[in-house]
Amino acid sequence: MKQDRLGQMKQLYYEKKNISNKELCETFSISLETVRRDLKQLEQEGIVKRVYGGAVLRPDNDSPADMEPWNVRSVQNQREKAQIAVEMLHRIPDSCTIALDSGTSIFELAKLLNQKEDLTIITNSIHIALEISTRTNHTLYFIGGAMKKDELITTGMLSVDFLNCFSRIDLAIVSTDGFNVNEGLTDFNIEMGMLKRSIFEKASKILVAADYSKFSINALYKTCSSEALDLVITDSKAPAESIEYLRSAGVDVVIASSDEETAP
Repeated sequence: MKQDRLGQMKQLYYEKKNISNKELCETFSISLETVRRDLKQLEQEGIVKRVYGGAVLRPDNDSPADMEPWNVRSVQNQREKAQIAVEMLHRIPDSCTIALDSGTSIFELAKLLNQKEDLTIITNSIHIALEISTRTNHTLYFIGGAMKKDELITTGMLSVDFLNCFSRIDLAIVSTDGFNVNEGLTDFNIEMGMLKRSIFEKASKILVAADYSKFSINALYKTCSSEALDLVITDSKAPAESIEYLRSAGVDVVIASSDEETAP
């Protein structure tokens, strides 16, 4: 699918910086005309600059080998994340056990959880733990482990061991660093990926909050296949091809309404 191919192209340019049209044709088994159209779109997005015979990564582009800092991500696509959080809130019943990861979309959800009753919440994010502990009466468990000071989260084997204290989790509600529908959810950090996989193993259902930008990223570490997901909530800018693929795989996909769509 085009959107997945574009995401893979971006990854290649971040890694190799300079790729010829011929190499792209061979790598993706597509025509030269298709390559040129794809590169035109990537150029419009500010990713590459087209040159004779191919394209080069723009020098002002940072490699996505690592995600941006939490305080930067928290204000990116904030409107879409807030809309997704509202939709996710409706899918959480009272009196259940949920696990929340450390994503900024999930932090938007945490702001709304004072509207629910009698939740048991498990998280590895200090940002989310503080939001819940100061604004709700829910039972909160903070996952122990090695602290990543730049993110204010815990990860590692001790975090995985902590989860073994729980026999089940009703809902795993997570964000993701990248979402390539053929590969599923991907993360930049292998330790965070390990923790998510442990959560998924105990979860009765896996719910994903992913704004449109995640569909163009394919991070290195796979955490969950698309087919294993129960619900994906995204926004109206998400690629139609990816949404169609997920629905054909039996995944429930909800498009969060924008302010413009809900206005009278």
